[in-house]
Amino acid sequence: MPHHPLSTRTQRTVDSPAEFAACRDRFFTRPLSDTMLRWCFPELSRQAVVEQTNAFRGTEEFQFAYVNPMLQRILKETSQGLSISGLDQLPTDRKFLFISNHRCIVMDAALVSLNLLSSGRGTCKVCVGDNLMDTPGVAELMLLLNGVVIKRSGARRDVYAKAQQTAAYLARQIEEQRYSVWLSQSPGRTKDGNDHTDPAIIKMLALAGDKTRADFEKLHIVPVAISYEFEPCATHKVRETLLRLQHGKYHKAADEDVAQIRDSVTANKGHIHLAFGKEIRLDGAHSADAVQEVADRIDAQIWSIYRAWDSNRIAHALLTQDNWDLDTPYAQAFLGLIANQVAELTAMGLPSVPAREALLQLYAQPVFNARRAAASRT
Repeated sequence: MPHHPLSTRTQRTVDSPAEFAACRDRFFTRPLSDTMLRWCFPELSRQAVVEQTNAFRGTEEFQFAYVNPMLQRILKETSQGLSISGLDQLPTDRKFLFISNHRCIVMDAALVSLNLLSSGRGTCKVCVGDNLMDTPGVAELMLLLNGVVIKRSGARRDVYAKAQQTAAYLARQIEEQRYSVWLSQSPGRTKDGNDHTDPAIIKMLALAGDKTRADFEKLHIVPVAISYEFEPCATHKVRETLLRLQHGKYHKAADEDVAQIRDSVTANKGHIHLAFGKEIRLDGAHSADAVQEVADRIDAQIWSIYRAWDSNRIAHALLTQDNWDLDTPYAQAFLGLIANQVAELTAMGLPSVPAREALLQLYAQPVFNARRAAASRT
């Protein structure tokens, strides 16, 4: 297969067997790989796993034989199961741009990619920010998940040039029926539960064309909503939110991404739902701003198809003083979880009242958003 300039000039994706082998070998030298192997494949030696993957020639084989069993173990050990809706309604003879809310560094993209693969649709390209490429282990893992790096830091002219190149690369994957693409709706995970599409993401995609409705139609955009009954890395997210409020900025520690991946893999997630929406059609629309219109339509679908759990509803009831029976075993267990997380945050030196409010907001916001979406349809 001929290499696209994105991979040969920047080496920010894995498209050839040689690139895959080099990335795989680097991954197995990283401490993160040892952590994941011990937890996900306790019955196998590290050498046995490495030898098995030596036969693989690309990311799709790696995902099917290595990442898929790992993900299944994670789901079995740390969740009450995964449910899926909407995927069977999408044509199987087309590649899509899946624009998703973002709650977990690894799980979100992996769940979409591997369910596409298991349904016979092939894996997808996964867009990741260049901030993740600074962390050894995380960088290689993202590329092995068929990652494409989105450059967000550096000189403005360089960022713009790379964005044009990336947009053209992604558009070609879809138009030439190579791969579907997964892209988060904002540059990072939501820290406050408010799943909102950043128009800058849509503008980046538009660099492959002229920002016309026809250009967006060619991308076959499908919104995706991922919901976890128990928020991955909730204390990490609230800590960052509160520190930003206190200091106006937040400095991420060097090992923070690795720690959050580890915690998100091993923590209890409860039920998980993966909802695929409908392809966005702009025919007949009259807005002068196609970029904002696409962003608004993505938001409306994600807010509508997001599967809310009782954890979300209880948090919403507590913030709005709605009626809810807090004496049920489930409600008491959820309140205990919140209390434990507040205790963790206060042990870090953060005030308890804002910590509790931020945790509840993280859970409640999808309910607020769903009601807003429902109101806009009436």
